[in-house]
Amino acid sequence: MRYVLPVPLIGRTWRYLCKPMRGKTGTPGLLLILCFSTLLCFGTPRRPQPQQPESRLERGLKLLSQGRLPEAVGFFNQCKQTNPQDAQLYFYVSMALAEAGRLSAAALELDEAIRLGLLEPQRPEYLVFQANLFARLKQRVHVEETLATLQKQGATERLEASWLWMLSDVYYRLERPGDALHTLDLLAKRDPDDPRLDLNRSQAYVLQSQFDLALEALRKSLVKHPGNPLVYFELGKLLHQRSDLPAAKDAFLAAVRLEQNNPLYLQKLGTVCLAAKEVDEALIHLERAVALEANSAQIYYALGQAYTRKGAHEKAAAARQKFQTLKQQEDQQEEVERMLARGERLLDEGKEAEARTTFEQIVATAPQNWTAHGYLAEMFLTAGDSEKAWSHLARMEAIDPESVVGNYLLAQYWVERKEFENARVYAEKVKQARPAHAALRNLLGQIYLGLGQRTQAISEFEAAVRLAPERADFRANLSKLKNQ
Repeated sequence: MRYVLPVPLIGRTWRYLCKPMRGKTGTPGLLLILCFSTLLCFGTPRRPQPQQPESRLERGLKLLSQGRLPEAVGFFNQCKQTNPQDAQLYFYVSMALAEAGRLSAAALELDEAIRLGLLEPQRPEYLVFQANLFARLKQRVHVEETLATLQKQGATERLEASWLWMLSDVYYRLERPGDALHTLDLLAKRDPDDPRLDLNRSQAYVLQSQFDLALEALRKSLVKHPGNPLVYFELGKLLHQRSDLPAAKDAFLAAVRLEQNNPLYLQKLGTVCLAAKEVDEALIHLERAVALEANSAQIYYALGQAYTRKGAHEKAAAARQKFQTLKQQEDQQEEVERMLARGERLLDEGKEAEARTTFEQIVATAPQNWTAHGYLAEMFLTAGDSEKAWSHLARMEAIDPESVVGNYLLAQYWVERKEFENARVYAEKVKQARPAHAALRNLLGQIYLGLGQRTQAISEFEAAVRLAPERADFRANLSKLKNQ
């Protein structure tokens, strides 16, 4: 079960688990490229929308192209206030948030774009983008479902190159190298000299344990693009695996020369030097690595080995202690993820009491886990227990004050407490991102009514009715107020 609000504020959301893919790099700025090349191909909104002036859209796209992502998000949210049902604006924000690594927030914006009718649910481009978000959020079951729909359509070969690159990355994340290689073959038909092809092929071959083919692909990539540090890094890993230490060291040195402040490259170089009994040089690289990345268990493990070989026993003990601490944190995070999945499964099965116990165990051991706090806050608010909800809501706000979900739940909390000014602050923050959501506008109507601002309340109730004319309760709220 994905985190769902008591009212359909966001339709559905993704869990907040956003680990980067291991050693894999996609196309630089890929999502922004998609924004320019295929953004308007998704279909037509359900209802006619006032067109955003072209100059304003161009301004927002310019912010995206310049990598000014927070400004772009803010700009498009401003545009939503004058055209709240222009689904394209939500999709632009989704693109920007995904590029910024705010994947869960991007998924929410994508859902809103779908709800407003911009995206055709079965369109191949949409399915690829959705699968990409699911994959990056470790939602494997949902990725597989989305890809199965895509495969049934048989439309992969008709996708533009930018979408095919994204699809190949999705298959890599899922560790489906055969599908990744097939997608790369489709790309090779269009641009056989693209240096990314051989690099990505090598990574897929490694998943298949076809190491000779992986080496051949990397060497081809270096011929086409000799300045890519990642290619040297991947080459070094393969050579190290084959115990060819001198060649592996040369490859890692080349990677470090091209990207001097990459702690992973330095750690691998130090590890190879250590294997070659070049302890002093290993220490130089590993100490640089730990200065750049102080929270890597792997680096501290290698550093501890190097200090031991050097005879620096106190430093070795300190490095080993740091390694153990970081490893325990990593193990705890993995356990939290398993518990979170269990809690969601229990909710799906209707076992709310057991799910609640699981989420409470999570926040006891990982108090910064936003998702577990979210589930608990929702449960307590639904049960009418605002006092127990408060501690979770406060922690959620401290972790992510800009969360649409968190701010909506806080608005509900303050309404229940009849502290309408506090409720207004949070509900208006949500309105900046969701001006076209009827339930939110109805909640704002209740808030302004509680504040004694009748005209504003009528305006919000009217907006709720306009946005969801089928809701009898919204119409009743408006009618009751007008007839008073």
